[in-house]
Order: sequence, then structure tokens, then C-alpha cells
Amino acid sequence: MISWPWKSKNASATRLAISVGDEEFHFVQAAGRQILRSGTARRGRDTPQQFARRVRLIGLPDTDVVNVLGLAECQLLQIDAPAVPDNELKAAARWRIKDMVETPVDELAIDVLEVGAPRPGQRHQLYVAAAQNSRMLQVGEWMSGAGLRPTVFDIAELAQRNLQCALSEQQGRPGEVSAALVRHGAQCLLTICAQGELFYCRRLEWSVKSIDTTPSLALLAAAAVSKTRGLMSAELEGVDMIDYGAEEEDVRPAATESVSRLALEVQRSLDTWERSWPDRPLDRLWVDAGSQTADFRALLERTLSLPVEPLDAWGLFEGASAADDEPIPLTLLGGLLRQEARAA
Repeated sequence: MISWPWKSKNASATRLAISVGDEEFHFVQAAGRQILRSGTARRGRDTPQQFARRVRLIGLPDTDVVNVLGLAECQLLQIDAPAVPDNELKAAARWRIKDMVETPVDELAIDVLEVGAPRPGQRHQLYVAAAQNSRMLQVGEWMSGAGLRPTVFDIAELAQRNLQCALSEQQGRPGEVSAALVRHGAQCLLTICAQGELFYCRRLEWSVKSIDTTPSLALLAAAAVSKTRGLMSAELEGVDMIDYGAEEEDVRPAATESVSRLALEVQRSLDTWERSWPDRPLDRLWVDAGSQTADFRALLERTLSLPVEPLDAWGLFEGASAADDEPIPLTLLGGLLRQEARAA
């Protein structure tokens, strides 16, 4: 079993955020909010060892390296906080998630962080991040071959939180409750954050039908119902949830209709938040779906009752642009904004 170094120990004047895939390596180096350089290396026909040596020739720094794991590399599970001393928390959390994961818990690297800030009388909740030891070791060995030393491993949910909170601060609304929906390949990640904390997250599937610029009346009617009476069962009220898929319940358009189910599932998640946290109303939803952001935003604006805006994370940095031939992955920009005070 390996440990997961959430906290950075070797801070430097610059920070390097990376993502390591089997076929691609992405990086961005920054000094504060100034992007110094970024790029993508593709493996092609190289062996992993040859690929690592080629990346080593780029000459990237080996200190203050944030490796942001992809959604497929890490699960984020929500549990009731065990009533144990802090030094026993991880061991207790490992036991709690044993029936929630397919991999034996002894083969997982885990860490924990608080779910937002609980209200008086509310059960304290924890997020448990779990990644396979074998994958972590594989990535660590590859990074060593590439001349990189991981200072910290981070995850997509926290990187997205960092972007949301930074945007809220930039726009003069640090206390607002915001939601963000970002496409990550075949999935979308929905997060709700307030005052620098992650309160809610959900993973949703993305397909070719995720965006339909002419949604049917059935979808619009279903969305209207969700706005007026809610789509989640009453027994879930007051419970913070993390969902990784869509529930088969309540009003849905017919399976044969060419409409976006994703828009409806987003509405259901926002409804869950409003029922669970009526004293924390959502201020806005930020979205990013790459080249389809404009269409996706237009669809959501027709089905949601709150402002929907593009997530302009590049405006947080100097030297970064979404219009580049190969724009920097948003998760890496979020990794650059990591603050150790937010880690558990």
C-alpha cells in the first residue's frame, strides 16, 4: 500500500501541472498566474520507456509538480465521517468504503477531505478519494523515467473547485454558491462549491445526443416539472449526495426521442441541491464543453432557472487562451491554483 501525498512539501517559484495518460502527456508551467509554457507530447509508437525519455528532453522542472489524475483514475466517494481520532480517520474510511468499490481496499491508495462545511445538527460528511496502487506506482515509475518527481497527486473534482472559487473571487462574489459543468471526454463533471469548499459533485455520461439545439416539448415539460415540484424522493431531502450516474425515476422523455437527457439530469442535480440547502441558493452555472460550449449553454438556458455562463478559466491567467490550437486542459489550470490550506 502506498501513501497519497496530498500536501506539497517542496514549493518553488514556479509550479508544474501535468496529466499522464497511456498515450498523451500534458503539461503547463506557471509562475503565479503567468503561464510560462505548456504543451502536449504523444506517445505514438514509442514504448513507455522511450516516451518517458522523450518527455525528459523537454527539460521540465522536477519540483512543485502537481499530477492531476483523470476521472477514470480515481473515485470520489462520500461517507459519514467516522467517530474516530484524526490519526485513525484514513483507516476507518478505508473500512467504510470496502463495499462501495470493486477493488480490494488494501489495493487502493486513499485520502480524505471534508464535504463543505456542515450546518449545526447535520451529520459530518467526508469525501474519500481512492485510486489503485498499481496505477499510482505505474505513473510514479514513468514520471521518474521522465525526470519528474510528483510533489502531489490531485484529482479533477478539486481542480474544478479551484477554478470555480477563483472565478467567484475574480468577479467579486467570493461568497456565492456556484455550479460548474465541464466535459471530460465521455463524461461530464458537475460540481457545486461555496466559499472555497466542494459541497457536491456528480459524474454524468456524455454522448452524441448530449446536445440537441431543438429539444422536444417532452424534455421542456419534464424540466418545468423539476423546477416546480422537484425530481428527487422526499427521503433524500437534507442529505448531501455524490452521484456517478443517472437514476431511473420520475419524469423522463421517451427513449425514442432525440433529446438531451443530460440537460434533464443537470436539472435534477440542481433540484437536489435546492431541496437539501434551501438557505444556500445557487447563483449561476458555469459550463465548458469545448467547441460545443455555445450550443450546450443555449440548451441549458432553456431548461434551467438560473444564469448559465461559459467557464472562462483562461481569463484567470496571463498567457492562456481557449483559442490556442491545443488549449491547456482545464484540470491543469485548476491544478495550478491548488492551495494547501484547502487540502484535508
